[in-house]
Amino acid sequence: MKRFYYLIPILLLAACSSREFIPKNYYILEYYPHTEKKNLFYEKPMNYTVQVNDLAIPTTYNRKEIVIRHFGPRITYSDNDIWAVDLTEIIPNLIVKRISSYDIFRQVAREFLSIRPDYEIITKINNIEVYESENVKAARLSMDFALQERGAKAYNIEHSVNREVVLADNQMETFVQIVNEIILDETDKFLIKITHYFKGIPEEPKGPSKVSTDSLLTETSEELIEGMGILFFPAISGTDNEPPFIIYDKQSEELTEVPGKAVPLKAGTYSVKYGSGSLNQMILKENVKIVPRYKTILEADWSCLLVDVIDQKREVVKVQYEVFDSETGESYGTDIPAEREYGEQQKIWMLKPGLYKITINNEPFNTYRNFTTVYLKESIFQKLTIVVDTDPEGNPTDLIGAGILEKSELVGAAGNWRFLNAFYGNANFNSTNENIQTEHKTSITFNTQFENKITYDNFPFNYTLRNLIELGTTKTTDTDFRISNDNFYFRNTLIFYFLKNVGLYNRFDAESHMLNEYVYFSSPINYKKIDLASDIVETGHSTKQVLIKPGFRPITFKEGIGINLRAFNTGRINLNIRAGFGLRQDYYDNVFSLSDMTETTSGNIYKLFNAQKSQFKRGTELSLVGNFQLPLNLTYYTNADFLFPFRSDESTTIEWENVFNLKLFKYISLDYRLRLRNKQTDSGEDYIVDRHALFLRITYFLR
Repeated sequence: MKRFYYLIPILLLAACSSREFIPKNYYILEYYPHTEKKNLFYEKPMNYTVQVNDLAIPTTYNRKEIVIRHFGPRITYSDNDIWAVDLTEIIPNLIVKRISSYDIFRQVAREFLSIRPDYEIITKINNIEVYESENVKAARLSMDFALQERGAKAYNIEHSVNREVVLADNQMETFVQIVNEIILDETDKFLIKITHYFKGIPEEPKGPSKVSTDSLLTETSEELIEGMGILFFPAISGTDNEPPFIIYDKQSEELTEVPGKAVPLKAGTYSVKYGSGSLNQMILKENVKIVPRYKTILEADWSCLLVDVIDQKREVVKVQYEVFDSETGESYGTDIPAEREYGEQQKIWMLKPGLYKITINNEPFNTYRNFTTVYLKESIFQKLTIVVDTDPEGNPTDLIGAGILEKSELVGAAGNWRFLNAFYGNANFNSTNENIQTEHKTSITFNTQFENKITYDNFPFNYTLRNLIELGTTKTTDTDFRISNDNFYFRNTLIFYFLKNVGLYNRFDAESHMLNEYVYFSSPINYKKIDLASDIVETGHSTKQVLIKPGFRPITFKEGIGINLRAFNTGRINLNIRAGFGLRQDYYDNVFSLSDMTETTSGNIYKLFNAQKSQFKRGTELSLVGNFQLPLNLTYYTNADFLFPFRSDESTTIEWENVFNLKLFKYISLDYRLRLRNKQTDSGEDYIVDRHALFLRITYFLR
C-alpha cells in the first residue's frame, strides 16, 4: 500500500471539492416590435380572412428539451435547456401577431368559429436545433411556409428557409433569440411574397438567404433596468486578451471594454472603435443601435493574429518582431513573445483584413531579409509561426522559416501546453585483423532512443511529463545480436508556485526495462537459482546464458511531495531544488544476481544466483534538477535524487544522472552520459555503481 501514498494529496483535493448544481433554464419565443418592416404596413387591409393553422413539426423536435445536433447524424437533447412554450402554438401565434401588426388582411386568427376563412397559412418546422462541431456552434432553422385558398388542392404561395447562423458566444439564450429573429424575419419575406401575389407582381428569382449578425437583437437578462440593452463584441480568437474596444455615445463620452463581454448600455445609437495600433489606425463602426432589453451582436469584420517566435527545438525565443501593413508600409507596433511560465499572455493583434508584413531583429518595412507575410481574412483568427536560427552560444539569429501551420503541424504547442517527440539513433561498425592477420574481428552496435516530453507552463502551475525509452543491440564475430542497452523511465511532476520561484511539488516516477536480461559466459556453466527462503527454484547444466531479469522487473516507483525552489530560471540556466517527503518501492520479483560463491554437488561445480528482495523505503528526499547552456555548443543536464530513510537500518538511496551534449551539426551531436547510483553487496556493504555511455546522436523531431 505504500506506493499509493502519493495519491493522498489528489484524494484530499477531490474530497474537498463539491459537485456544482446545474439549474434548468427555460426559454420562450416572443414578438419583437422593433424588427417590423415599415414597407409592410398597410393603410387599408385587403378584404380577405386568413387562418393560421397549427405548426407541423417532426417528433424529433416536438419536445421540451432543446435539440443539439453534432457532426454527422447524431443528435442529443439538452437536459438543462428547456422550451417553456409549445412550439406548435407559439410560432403560429407570432405569425398572427405579425400579420395583425401590419394590418395586411381584414381579419387573421388562429381559428374561426362562425365563418369559413378565405385562406389558410400552413407552416412546418423541419429542423430547429443548436449545431455543434469541433470549432463552431450555430443556430439552425429549417422551416416551410405556404398560403392555400380554402378548398384548393395546391398552394398559392410557398416559402422555405434553411438558415444557419454562427453564434457569437456559447450562450443558449443567444441561440433562442437568433431563432426568434429568423422566424420573424422569414415571416416578413413570406408576407412580401403574399402581397406581391395579390398585387400581381411576379415573384423574384430565388437566391440564398443571408442573415447579418449585426442585425440580430437578442433578449438580455431581466435584471437590467428599463431602457437599457446590451452590446456584445465577439472574441473571435477564443482568448480573453484581445485588445479592448472603445464605445462612444452621442456626447463623445468613452467607455472601454474587452471583447467577449456583454456590455449594458442605455438605449440609443453608438459608435465603436477597435483594433491594434494607434487611435487613427483603429476600425470605426458607426450607428450601432441599442434596443431596450435586447442584445446587439456586432458582426466581426476584423481579423485577429497571434505571432509565435520559436527555434528549431520549438522553444519560445525572445525576439522582437514588428507588424506592417503590406500595402502602405504603416507600422502597427512591435512585440516580444510572452513569458507564459510567469502568467504573461500572448499578444493578440486585431487588424483589418488584408496582407501584412512581419519583420524581426528591428528590420525596416522595405527589408528583403528576416521577414514574412500573412494574409488575414475577415472574422478569422490566424496563428503565424516564425522559426529563427541560433548561434553556437544559443542566441537567436536570423529567420529561417515562417507560415501558417496546419493543426497536424502544431501538435508541438497548444495554448500553454507544449509537446516534444524526438527519435535519436546511431550505428557503429568496427572491423580489424590487428591480432590475427587472416582473421577479422568485427563488432556492430545500434542504439536508439525515443523521447516524449509534455510541459504545461501557466503561472502558478507547472507540469512536466518526460518519458525516455533506450534500446541498443550489439553483435560481435563470436556472438549473435544481443541486447546491450534496455531502459525506460517515466517522470511526472506537478508544481504549484505560491511565490514567483517557490512552490509545492508532487511527483511520481517509474523506472525499469522492457526485455528479458541475461548474463552470458564464454564457456558452458552449471547454475542454481535460490529464492529468498533459501530453496532451489531452478537448476541448469552446460549453458552459456542465464536469465536474471524478466521484462519489467525490477521496477522502481518513486513518489514525493514537498517544496520546490527555482534557484535559476534564465534562457541559459535552469535549476530547481526540491526537498520533502519521499517514498520508494523496488520490486524484484524473479530477479536474481550472480553470487561470488559456488557450490559443488556430485563433482559438478554450480554458480549460484540469489533472489533479490523487494525494498520499500520512506524518508526525506532531496532532488536537484538542472539544465545549463554552456559555451561551445555544450549542454549539461543533471538530475540528482537522494532519499534519506527514516529507519536507521536502511541505507541512503543515491541516484545521479549527468548528460553532456555537444552539438556538432544541426541534427548531429555527441552525447556522453554518466549515471551514478549506490548498491549493496551480499555482505551489506555499499558501493557506487557508475555507468558510462558515449555515442554519436542523430536527432529527428516527430510531429
